[in-house]
Amino acid sequence: MHVPSRRQSLLILGGLGLAATAGGAYLLENHGGGSGKPAANPPKPQPQPQARGRAKSTYGTGDANEGQEGEPSNATGETVPSLALALADDGAWRPDATGYLAVDDEGHQIKGFASATSINVGESIDFHISVRPAQSFTVKVYRIGRSAAGKGSELVFTSAKVTGKVQPALKVVAPTRTVVAPWQLSYTLNVPNTWRGGLYVATLETADKYRSCIPFVVREDGKPADLLVVLPFTTYQAYNMYPVDKALGASLYNAYQPDGREGGADICATRVSFDRPYHQDGLPRLFELDQAFAQWVEAQPYTISYASSIDLHAGRIDPAKYKALVFSGHDEYWTPQMRAVLQGALSRGVSAAFMAANNVYWNIRLDASQGGSQYRQVTCYKRRPDPAATGSVAPTVLWRDLNQPEQQVLGSMYTAIITDTQPQPLVVGETGHWFWAGTGLKNGEQIPRLVAGEADKVFPHVKGGPKTTVLATSPFTAEGPKNTPVKDTQQTVLSQYPSGAWMFNAGTFHWNHGLSTPGFVDVRIQRATRNLLDRMTGKRSA
Repeated sequence: MHVPSRRQSLLILGGLGLAATAGGAYLLENHGGGSGKPAANPPKPQPQPQARGRAKSTYGTGDANEGQEGEPSNATGETVPSLALALADDGAWRPDATGYLAVDDEGHQIKGFASATSINVGESIDFHISVRPAQSFTVKVYRIGRSAAGKGSELVFTSAKVTGKVQPALKVVAPTRTVVAPWQLSYTLNVPNTWRGGLYVATLETADKYRSCIPFVVREDGKPADLLVVLPFTTYQAYNMYPVDKALGASLYNAYQPDGREGGADICATRVSFDRPYHQDGLPRLFELDQAFAQWVEAQPYTISYASSIDLHAGRIDPAKYKALVFSGHDEYWTPQMRAVLQGALSRGVSAAFMAANNVYWNIRLDASQGGSQYRQVTCYKRRPDPAATGSVAPTVLWRDLNQPEQQVLGSMYTAIITDTQPQPLVVGETGHWFWAGTGLKNGEQIPRLVAGEADKVFPHVKGGPKTTVLATSPFTAEGPKNTPVKDTQQTVLSQYPSGAWMFNAGTFHWNHGLSTPGFVDVRIQRATRNLLDRMTGKRSA
């Protein structure tokens, strides 16, 4: 069964009530309802022959670690330092790894959720797991990134067999249509002090070889690093349609009607809970963007720490310990506290990079669970009245509705969903800028397959924010009024704050695929991203 997910369409705001700020109205990203539903996680990119640019390299179409013929060079013959291509990842951690069957929400063979999105080294994390039929299971923990052996993932822990059981039925909390799994504790993982911080996946295996996953982050609080990579768990949960069963499932985009058909914004949840599994195999939607970045950046010469978006909200992050904050995936749902931490960091000279698109879009609240655990529910009423929005509490609407458009922080902002059937090329500009140094690129040249998913661009009427340099301007097709195709433009931008902090916004979902996904890897994108992170971390002067 396919996962019900968002309808990728654009709604013209005139028909829905304007989402406006000073100077103009915007197109509203709508991910709910209707037909034409893609899988919640896009198919894994398949290797394709990579187009050659002026920076010479040979791209493999098989193993992710197939590399270059010698050193790439730019148009003037200057040697470009060799960069690691995609790390080999045998996929042993995946639910559909060889010899295993990925679970689904109707079969519910093994499903689970974690008590937290992140824990510090030396702490413990609880897993609440339901197994159908009741049988033993094993928890295997993998770290996603760069292993000591130079691979893209590593098995770091395997539990003894655990007795599994069928847990109690799900509850749906009205009127927010919040799905909660009232499950007992099944297994506690004690994280040793010796573990490295990073992105981890707990892979749950039944005796009859069914598998599902639970992602989480291991932090190293107090440890300074060049980069802090922040994982978008609030957005993961917003898209979580669990359970995909034609009855109970609900996300902040969709929910089921009584006849089992999928409905959209009028019936979707307005609050979603972390006290439930992620839908289907347990990998959140667009998890592969964060995976791709982690597997590339850990092969580079930076010290790196990790956190979740909940940590940003909860005050567990001190930006002063880092030279740059990197938001590696699609990071759409932000509380005022999260935004305040980011803006405070930028004002104090700490840089930031957003590696996807459509970020800092919805203002949300993080509420406690019914049991009182902090930060366990994401609340966003969007176009419906927000009953808690009184006095000093802002309604959970677009940041643009609050006259705080995200461009004022990011330098650009969401414009449209890309509806082209194939990824479009990134069309580069300002190639004399240090960002593109050593790539050999000329203005107007194209880097294939990088513009896909969603796109950001600069809106000239938006006032405030840093001075922005547009590094790429790429045409694509979007969906306009009455479902008619329209042309739009994606832009990749770089800004600098008076404090000296840099802000990078990739403006497309596929940038990280250009770093490490087989078939998408491009040495020019790798070099440009190294240039960016070198500048942000002070490895090269500003």
